[in-house]
Amino acid sequence: MDLGTITYYSIDPRMLNLVANIHHRLGEVHARHLQHSPPDLARAYRVSAVHANVAIEGGMLDHLPVAELVNRPSGAIGPADLEVVNTHRTLEHLPEMDPFLANDLRQAHTLLMHGLATDAGHFRTGPMDVLYGDPEPLRTASAHDLPAVVQDLLRYAEEDDFPPIITSCVVHFGLIYLRPFTAGNGRLARLWQRRILMRHWSVFGYLPYEAFIHRAEPAYHAALEYADRRGDCGGFIVYLLERLDEALAEVLDAPDPVRKPQDRLHLFLQQWGDRLFRRKDYLIFFPELSTATATRDLMEATADGRIQKFGAVRTAAYRST
Repeated sequence: MDLGTITYYSIDPRMLNLVANIHHRLGEVHARHLQHSPPDLARAYRVSAVHANVAIEGGMLDHLPVAELVNRPSGAIGPADLEVVNTHRTLEHLPEMDPFLANDLRQAHTLLMHGLATDAGHFRTGPMDVLYGDPEPLRTASAHDLPAVVQDLLRYAEEDDFPPIITSCVVHFGLIYLRPFTAGNGRLARLWQRRILMRHWSVFGYLPYEAFIHRAEPAYHAALEYADRRGDCGGFIVYLLERLDEALAEVLDAPDPVRKPQDRLHLFLQQWGDRLFRRKDYLIFFPELSTATATRDLMEATADGRIQKFGAVRTAAYRST
C-alpha cells in the first residue's frame, strides 16, 4: 500500500478559510478559559460524544440509556450496551495514549472492542471488502504489510509540517481507508483524530465534535466514499473542518460558566504549573476579577493547603502544593 495514496489531498480556498477560522476560535477559547470543561458539564459532553460515536456506526440507543450506561457501566447487558461502555472507557484512557504509536492505537482498539470482537487489539490478517452503503464493494483492502503501513501513517502525522487540524483529518481518513482491524475502524478513527487534536488544544479533550458529524451523517459517508474513489481526501478534510468549526462555535456561543473559587484556582494552576506566582499574575489570567476577589481566592486556597504563601500580603508569592 502506498502511503501517498492515503495522505494525498488537494487544497482549496474553503479549506484555508476554515483553518483560519478554527484557529481564531481556538484563540478565543483560550482567552475565555474554556479549554477545560466545567465539572458540571463534563458528563453531558461525554454522553454526547459517546452517543454520537456509537450512533454513526448504527447504534440505536438514545441519549438517556447512553447517559445511564456512562454513569453506571456495570449495567451493560448486551452488545449495544457494551459499545457504549467501551467507547466511554476508551475516551477515559485516551489522554494516556501516544497518538503516534501503533501499539497505543492497538491498545485503544482493545478497549473499544472488548467483549465485541475476539481479535480486539490485533491487526487483521486477511483482505476486507470496502463498502460505503452500496451492496457491491468499492474495493478490497489488503492486509499486506498492514502494521508497517499503519505505523507509517502515524509517523507521517507526527512529522507533518501542515497545521495539526488538517493532519488530524488525514489520519481520520487514513484509518478508515486502511481498515486495520476487522471491526470498529470508524469509531477508532474519530477517537484517534480527537487524540491528535488533544495534543495541541485541551478543548478537544471534552468537545463532542462527533455529535456534529452525527447531525450531518449522510454527508460524512458520502465524503468518505468520494475521497476513496478519487484518491484525494481534500473534500473529506473540508467536511471535518466544517464540523470542528461548528462545534467550537457552539461552545463560544454559550454563556461563560460561572466558576467557583476552587475551579478558578484549579484552572490557573493547570496552566501555571509549580512556578512561583503573585496576585497580579492571577489577575492577568482572570482580568474580569476584582482585586478583592483575587485576594480572597488566594487566601482560601492558602488556608485549604492547596497553595503555599511566601512573604507579606502586598508582596506575597504563591506556589502550588
